[in-house]
Amino acid sequence: MLTRLLLTLCIGMLVSTPLAAQSRIVELNDTGWKLLQSGEADRAAKIFAEALEAQPDEPVLQFGAAVASHLQGRTKDATTRLKRALDIAPNLTPASMLLGQLQYTAGDVNEAIATYEKALKHAPNDPDLTAKLRAWRAAADANRGFVESRVDRFRVSFQGHVDKPLAARATELLESAFWRIGRTLGAYPSDPVVVLLYTEKQFRDITLAPEWSGGVYDGRIRVPAAGATQKPQLFERVLVHELTHAMVASLAPRGIPTWLHEGLAQHFEGDDAGAARQRLKALGVVAPLRYLEGSFSHFTSDQAMVAYDQSLVIVDTLIRRGTVDWNALFRALGDSSRTEYTFDNFGLRYSELEEELGAAIGARAASLSR
Repeated sequence: MLTRLLLTLCIGMLVSTPLAAQSRIVELNDTGWKLLQSGEADRAAKIFAEALEAQPDEPVLQFGAAVASHLQGRTKDATTRLKRALDIAPNLTPASMLLGQLQYTAGDVNEAIATYEKALKHAPNDPDLTAKLRAWRAAADANRGFVESRVDRFRVSFQGHVDKPLAARATELLESAFWRIGRTLGAYPSDPVVVLLYTEKQFRDITLAPEWSGGVYDGRIRVPAAGATQKPQLFERVLVHELTHAMVASLAPRGIPTWLHEGLAQHFEGDDAGAARQRLKALGVVAPLRYLEGSFSHFTSDQAMVAYDQSLVIVDTLIRRGTVDWNALFRALGDSSRTEYTFDNFGLRYSELEEELGAAIGARAASLSR
């Protein structure tokens, strides 16, 4: 829906281009947005690049190229193009919305707020801008008094009463885990990783995460630090879990099913796949993977346990095989809106993965009650 709206806006803005070039540029723009709509970011990027050779100062083409770069995981290029588009056309609201989101995810909250404030001058009644800006201002207020430590790619923020050594330990742990995860995934994303260490109350109030959630990644890693000194191993596992989400999201901003995200995160944090198999065996149920592609946040704690266990066991099996090109799989998923079809192309049929798990634990297929 959003993509169609953006495409309509783009074509409308191109009316002012020279008549001699208009037909070809509009054709390329139309093709580029249709490719983005179908998830083919690589092809879209080439189309927009061709159009920009003829019309380098066309803001809509810069915006299209920025969206393609974002979907390819090339955040710096996307940010540069969005700023260029807005320099030319400050009223291009969709570009402001994406730029602000990228800035916020990178930890540049003040820049993100400033971007949306400028956008509101041109679209004062836009409900999405207004709602997001309100939330960001509230988050900024909640984070006042935080101290930020920047080491390499990591930005760790914490309150004064949270021990500074804890933040240093978190950074050290994240750095080590980053290289370990990257070796398996075959890629080391360059985007900055923002980590916020909260009190338990702050964490629940800001994230609205379910009680069973020990951490959240929503473009930034959010973790309750209270009790970290009493349970350091749990704290460290949660950090690694959320770092995995951050790295996968950086490699593929869209298209990765939740079961794959969560299975990888659990694997790298060190969860016991054998114990997960035993719990699934006791239940005798395998949930169809298509039911595990979306968020687990609406599940009860018992349902979530099944979803997480199944995700871990399947991912653990795939990693043990040692034949999956994870980076290529992520790119393919990011470029496609047909998740199950993409897995088929990599020889990873949903039906076979479900049957293999079912045979191993003596389970029957059943959906999780919602």
